[in-house]
Amino acid sequence: MMTMRYLNDFLRQADFNYVVYDMGRRIVRLTPQQFIQFENTTIAYPTPLQQHAWLGILGWTKDDKTRHFIWFIKLPLDELGKINPLARDELLQYLVEQLGQQLLLSEGNATAEVEASALPHGFTPGEESMAMFHAKAAKHLGQPASRFYKHAQEYLSGKQGYEQWAFVGMQGLADVTARLNQHDNQELLQQALPHLPIQPFAQVCRFLEHETISPQLAKIIINRTDNELETDNYRDTVVSSLRAIAGCTDQDVRQAFIHKVLTAAYGKDVEVLAAISGRCWEDLKDKELCRLYLNNLAINNSGQTGFTHLLMDLLMIPGMREPIMQGLRDPDRSKELAQAMGQFFSKLGAAPGG
Repeated sequence: MMTMRYLNDFLRQADFNYVVYDMGRRIVRLTPQQFIQFENTTIAYPTPLQQHAWLGILGWTKDDKTRHFIWFIKLPLDELGKINPLARDELLQYLVEQLGQQLLLSEGNATAEVEASALPHGFTPGEESMAMFHAKAAKHLGQPASRFYKHAQEYLSGKQGYEQWAFVGMQGLADVTARLNQHDNQELLQQALPHLPIQPFAQVCRFLEHETISPQLAKIIINRTDNELETDNYRDTVVSSLRAIAGCTDQDVRQAFIHKVLTAAYGKDVEVLAAISGRCWEDLKDKELCRLYLNNLAINNSGQTGFTHLLMDLLMIPGMREPIMQGLRDPDRSKELAQAMGQFFSKLGAAPGG
């Protein structure tokens, strides 16, 4: 057997095709190059969460996508955001020992299914993430959507009344959002989103955050926030809308909404701020949005704890350290930001220029 140093080696030698999804922030595919370079420590993981890379690996035997497997793996990262080689090697050793002989000698008849609890660094995604992953996997493999799909489409048509949401399967809504460009699903959502009760609206938005959406659909979602300005659901609507527009193809639409949110009273709410930095972090490379965000973060309703948590999270994302540090060093920063920043760096034992 050839020496294998990486998961990619193992899967290729076992004659599998595979795709890798990030499971930490937005459930989106990594490019093959990203995964290979991350695995061999050439690059930092592009979207770290809690100093880990959360991966969903979908693999299948060549020429037969019905024989597929799914692994969910949570790999620790070092202080530079790169893979911990010891964790990678531990996982690879387990796969070689448990599956290697079976896969490499099976002539395509073996399965690579492994219980999550048995995999080193394995994890089980939450219910919503699992539903979205399965919706994406089925679409990628060319398989039909779940049995809940048609019922979700029927509900979104409004024919049965939008108040009947409790009977709609979560998996069906995930299937609809994963197939936006099929079966008139985008039109269904554009029709339904202004009228949905807050619970299914938020549910759909949490699925849409994992998809690329059109400016037209994003504007319908954003308009919903204007219509609920005086309602008790307003914060939940704003948070849901921010998450949903993360994949909007029009940067101007996204950034105009984020600016509006950050200049409103609710822009200091820690859940709102977490939605921005956790899903729309790229937009904080804009100097004005970064300035507004950091000043609001300094006076968020969770105090220094919220400031420290969200700032640390942002600084760990590749490409975000420089714009955030520039914002922190801005001579026109607020007094509150200067104070919160001082506490943050004194706790780390580092100077803000470091």
